[in-house]
This record gives sequence, structure tokens and C-alpha cells, in this order.
Amino acid sequence: MKIKTLRACLTYSWFFYFCAFFITLLSTGCSEKSAKENDPLKELADSTGDFKRPLAGHIISFPQAHSPHKDYRQEWWYLTANLLSEDGQSLATQWTLFRRAVDDKHWYFAHAALADSNSHQSSYRNGREILGNVVISSEPFNAEIDDWSWQSTSTLLPAALTYGSAVGAIASNSKAQQDHWQVNLNLRSKLAENNQQAFFLQGENGFSKKHPKLDIASHYYSQPFIEVSGEVFWQGKWQKVTGNAWFDREWGSQMLAEDQQGWDWFSLRLADNKTLMVYRLRSIVQDYIYASIMTKDGKIRTLATDEVQITVKERSQSDNTAIESSTGSPYPSAFELVIAKERIDLDVQVVNENQVMRFGIEYFEGMVTFDGSHSGEGFLEMTGYSH
Repeated sequence: MKIKTLRACLTYSWFFYFCAFFITLLSTGCSEKSAKENDPLKELADSTGDFKRPLAGHIISFPQAHSPHKDYRQEWWYLTANLLSEDGQSLATQWTLFRRAVDDKHWYFAHAALADSNSHQSSYRNGREILGNVVISSEPFNAEIDDWSWQSTSTLLPAALTYGSAVGAIASNSKAQQDHWQVNLNLRSKLAENNQQAFFLQGENGFSKKHPKLDIASHYYSQPFIEVSGEVFWQGKWQKVTGNAWFDREWGSQMLAEDQQGWDWFSLRLADNKTLMVYRLRSIVQDYIYASIMTKDGKIRTLATDEVQITVKERSQSDNTAIESSTGSPYPSAFELVIAKERIDLDVQVVNENQVMRFGIEYFEGMVTFDGSHSGEGFLEMTGYSH
């Protein structure tokens, strides 16, 4: 009875919040300016409110950095993984926990997905700590939202991560369970276990700029060398999986400027001991690009905008496989990525164009393969193609 009451309160709270949000949008929806403001992605350009701003020189301390930073407007814990099933099938999975402050209230929502080269399944959860369905603790780090959980035996890693469409409801491989999916992963990082640089600080010691001129930034660190084992319930059966995961942690109070339309974010595994991260914030004025190369010995090299070239590769006229955004704009399916200084020249290809997440802010989050100077696999995130 207690659980039903809690869920009813939670549903009611979110219903009230979204009603208020959409009433505000409708009341200002009579002009081109307000239509632009109605794009949910533009919420990340909000500079109002009494929130802290990331500062250059800020020291990121561990393990405190893994815990929520409620002085800032928003943050996320992000994990993507390329998996291989025991029968040789390539799979891709994503788990993300977001927090966003609305006035003095902190709302959490989580997105997750599992996909192969053709199919894509996704789910979400939402809630607040005060309602009891979100619990986050440190040392060891644990994050729970409804039936999804990250449970560590230390400060973050190693950890057990569980999520899916109906965790606990999959009791057999019967046809009744065909539409459900679930992911149970064990995550380990040898870097952390060997007391080497466990996390890579992006930008200037974790101060990650987001605009070429304006004071817009986040605090950002990564761990791209995570070994994965576990099991997934996919296409009506349990399968053992192994693979590699990439963890990103970021917090700030303004993530975009008004001139910026969205971003393309690449996480690519160039070799067993080398990874490449690139993001481009697309702008109607001037794009901002940042890249870093991370190696398994704990070292990171950063690259500036003028050292990286990103080009969208045109589709052939006969290609009718494009997945359109909610407003009819197609997402790119291939990029050329060149970093001449590092002798990197890659053709990056989206594997499954169905990997579009539509929970509020629409975005593509999916597996890619690449060849050229290096060959391998990774992930690509794209936002801002829905307007």
C-alpha cells in the first residue's frame, strides 16, 4: 500500500510539473521567438537562476566528485558500452542518470537502451529523493532510481549495473516476455585497481569549455577503459556478454549558448590502450570543437578546435534509410574525422539508425564503426537535429 501511494504521489508530482511547464510554453507560443524557446534542448542555454558556474582552476576531488553537485543546475552520470554476446552478436547499450534543478527542487531522470544492428529498445525512469524512489550515496557509490541501480563496492568502480524495461519481471523465456529487455553488467577498471590515474580530466584539469568566446563550461571527467562482463535479456532469451564501457561525468549550470544548435559527440576506441573523444558544438556563428586522446597508462592529450576537422558525409541519392528527427530533419549517418597532427583520418559509420531516444530532449545515441587510419568501434551522440 505504501509503494502504491508513493508511486501515485510521484506520478502526480511529475504530472503537475509538466502541466506547469507546457502551460508556460503555450502562453508564449505565438511568436517565432517563443517557438525557438519551446525547443527542449534550449533549456540547456538557460543562464538564469542562482546556480554556481564552473570555474577554471577548480580542483576536482575524488571520490567526492562522483556525488551530486546540487549547487549547479544540472549534471549526469553516463555509461555507454559495446558488447559481444556469446553467440557473436554485436550489441550496444546506454545508461544515463540525469539531475536537473527546477527552482529549489531536484528532479532525476534516467534513460537506458539496448540495441543490435537492426533493433533498438529503450526505457526511462524519473523521480526525486524526497519521494523515496531515488537514492544516491557515496563510499561506496550507489545510485538507485526505481528498479534500476548502480551498486559499487568502492568509490565508483568496480560496480554492478542493472536496468531494463521491467527489471525483475523476466522470469522465463516465454513469449510473454519477448518485448522486454534487461541488462546486468559487472564493471571493472584496472586503472583504478592499480592506483593509477583512475579518471581523465577533460579540458583544463576538468574545466571543459563549451563556447569559443562566452563563459560557458562544465566540469567533466571520463573513464573509457572499463571492462564489462554480464548478461542481457534480448530477443526473448538471456545471453552472456563481454565488452568495453565508457563512463562520463559532467556537471554545470549552462551547457549551450543561444547561437548553438546542438552537438556531435564521438567516443571511439582506437586500440586496446588508446581512445579518442571528440565533441563539436554546432553554431550558427562559430562551431566549437574539443578532442582528447586517452591512453591506458593514465595519460591524456587535448586538442583544440583548429586541430580537428569534422565533416558530415553526404548520403547517396539511393539511400532511403535515414531516420528523421521529430520535425523531419534526418540525422547524419556518417562522418569524416581528421586530426592531421595525430595521423588520424577516420570514416565513422552509424550501425543502427534507429537508436534515437525520445524522452524530452530528443537525441541519437548509438554504436558506430570506423575505418581509415584506425579501425574499431565506439559510440556517437547527436542532438539538435530536430529543428
